[in-house]
Amino acid sequence: MSDKTIVITGASGVVGIHLAALALSRGWTVRTLTRGRSERDPKGLEKVSWDPAAAASGDPAAIAAIAGALEGAQIIVNLAGAGVADKRLTEAWKREVMNSRLDSARALVKAWAACKRPPGFWVQASAVGFYGDTGDALVDESTGPGDDYLAGVCVAWEEAGREIFAVEGARDKVRQVIARIGLVFATDSKPWMGMTTPIRFGAGGPIGSGQQFYPWIDADDLARAVFFLYEKEGAEGIYNFTGPDPVRQRDLVRKIASKLRRPAFLPVPAFALRIAIGDMAEALLASNNAPPRRLLDAGFTFDRANIDQEIEALLADS
Repeated sequence: MSDKTIVITGASGVVGIHLAALALSRGWTVRTLTRGRSERDPKGLEKVSWDPAAAASGDPAAIAAIAGALEGAQIIVNLAGAGVADKRLTEAWKREVMNSRLDSARALVKAWAACKRPPGFWVQASAVGFYGDTGDALVDESTGPGDDYLAGVCVAWEEAGREIFAVEGARDKVRQVIARIGLVFATDSKPWMGMTTPIRFGAGGPIGSGQQFYPWIDADDLARAVFFLYEKEGAEGIYNFTGPDPVRQRDLVRKIASKLRRPAFLPVPAFALRIAIGDMAEALLASNNAPPRRLLDAGFTFDRANIDQEIEALLADS
């Protein structure tokens, strides 16, 4: 039995899957908070049922259930929230995306406060969408927020996580990292599959101008970064969870197409994308040249430091 435990919310997504796998490989106990029933699955995960909306509203039983999962753990990683791209961004889905993130963070704050031995390290997910569309400008962790919908979601999500510091004594008991995550690449990630599938069928090409920077990170490097910061004394605050080699969208498509030996010249005009997928188009058209300054300054080294390495690794069997 491991003497170290990590609790992960939103563990069914690619970040949670790779983080849990790394934790298990290092001998950690992994608890995931799930809307399903509590159980231990074949991979060794301890699944604990939770109701974040009920806990966030103050329901004692819901808070106690979450507190039981947090009790004695060393790390909590909050990734929970409805997927922005899971549905068309109607006003109703925008509310669900926002509320699901606020509920999860606030539920964890209430449960953390109810623990006798709460986790001392909290990773609160956010996204580089915090910065909005910044064009070619270099942005780092000190850059302020954008003014679009996705930036507003990130701002609110981060602020909800920081509510932990309103709990008496929390500043002496917990370090919090705000992880502004870029596009997460892995063979099982939606962004990667969404990027490569059209190219495999000869339908790849630039989106809009194709000049926009896509800040990306390999899923396993992201998982390693979580444990690196846990082990790094004094590490806290905002970190860009991106790789050190942001790539323009058209160059990314061209490199993938070259590896797959497929054409990649079919453009998707910005106006057509907006008609097809509505407000979600802005996320694909936005540019973020957001390198991981603070991770690099802290001494973190990437296994997949450049996009050519990543493409070669993920398409090795193609």
